[in-house]
Amino acid sequence: MAVLAPDVREFVDAARVAALATVRPDGRPHVTPVWYEFDGREFVISTLRKTQKLRNIARKGFASLCIYDQETYRHVIVEGTARVGSPVDNVWRERVAMRYLGETAGRAYVREAGDWDMVALHMRPLKWMTQGFETS
Repeated sequence: MAVLAPDVREFVDAARVAALATVRPDGRPHVTPVWYEFDGREFVISTLRKTQKLRNIARKGFASLCIYDQETYRHVIVEGTARVGSPVDNVWRERVAMRYLGETAGRAYVREAGDWDMVALHMRPLKWMTQGFETS
């Protein structure tokens, strides 16, 4: 696992919407916006059980994530192995929703969507590319 420069880690840890890229069965790219959580070793993304991104990851086992900031033009692109994980509980969902939406809106989001059949996607970084940082 690469040791991230402090400015890159701070950027990744911020609540940014990322673009998750996977490959469809016919080879075409599939890109979708996602919320994520990063623990220093892997990214965790939740998705509905029947999504294209889940099927793509289950089939290929790889994904790419682009975390960006349109105001500063900085970005981090991560390529890595990916796998489908366990169902996501509402404790995890609420923590992530509050990170992105704030406490009140995050709790409301989970209350409204609490019965959705969500599972975790786990992505373990193999390659990091950065632009716009001191270390780039």
